[in-house]
Amino acid sequence: MGKIITSITVVVPVHNSEKTLEAVLEPLRKELLDRDEFIVVDDRSDDRSGEIAAQFGAKVYPNSGSSGAAGARNTGALAAAGEWVLFVDSDAVVPSGWRDKLQQRINQGFAAVQATYSHVAAGNHPATFYKNFYYYYTFTRRIGSDFITGCGTFFFAVKRSVFLELKGFDDRIPGATVEDADFAARLVGGGGRILMAPEIEVYHLREYTFSDLMKYDWKMMKSKVLYLLRRSRDHAVPSVSMATPLEMLPVLSGAVSIWLIPAGLVVYAAASQWGIWLAAAGFLILTTGHAGFWLASIREAGMKGFKASLITLPDLLLIVPALLSGLIMHLSGRKY
Repeated sequence: MGKIITSITVVVPVHNSEKTLEAVLEPLRKELLDRDEFIVVDDRSDDRSGEIAAQFGAKVYPNSGSSGAAGARNTGALAAAGEWVLFVDSDAVVPSGWRDKLQQRINQGFAAVQATYSHVAAGNHPATFYKNFYYYYTFTRRIGSDFITGCGTFFFAVKRSVFLELKGFDDRIPGATVEDADFAARLVGGGGRILMAPEIEVYHLREYTFSDLMKYDWKMMKSKVLYLLRRSRDHAVPSVSMATPLEMLPVLSGAVSIWLIPAGLVVYAAASQWGIWLAAAGFLILTTGHAGFWLASIREAGMKGFKASLITLPDLLLIVPALLSGLIMHLSGRKY
């Protein structure tokens, strides 16, 4: 029996992405096979994104759906001719050998394949390293299975027939937030499986300042709350940062325990010795759950990794307020 080669359509949604597009498109184009297809969906850009994509041999389509990531990806998938659709973000650089590695995973016979972020981050800011390494650590350490309950569309491949059956991404979801988590939950809820491909490490070009990161995570956390409150019964177990709630227990417990520390200190200041025990319990739970991530960050990037590990604290502090904010929005009638 000869080697099975599946036709793949690569779909890259872009919006004013001229600064990163060449670095993203070149390694994709280099490894495409004869039956493969290369599509760039221009989501109302006012820069040279469409022109650059055409120079790299991509078929350029205007986004015919709702403005945003979900609508742009749906436009590309509907135009695709390949048996599989590979979604790649316009700031994600695939590694050498990606096409052969993806084919090997496709041949294992599951509905979808998910790559991971590289452990190497762009730039020098600790916030960028934290964001990238958080995902890398989640994919490679926290997730204990070969399969994942969420997905990240920086590099996500799915059978086109499955994608069409599920009616694609929910384009009512604004921006690039939880449209991928929603799609993955419907896929898994319908009996499909998303296979991890940790050998495909994608280099993320996006850089963050601390302020950028906090704003981004606040938006994402509120979107996740709204998503969890509106999800229907055909969805699978909800994913938390692309893993199951059990796999993300250190993060979930940390979101609560970190608030026990200031609460305990307030109680202690009010002349109750129990406050010290409350604060100590919060510190112990927090440290137990995150020591592995902190040590791995420091081993990977030294002082930058140490600074990045400290960002865990304000990031965890955001979760409970974001949950409450999302709940208030839901109760006021907002669903998305």
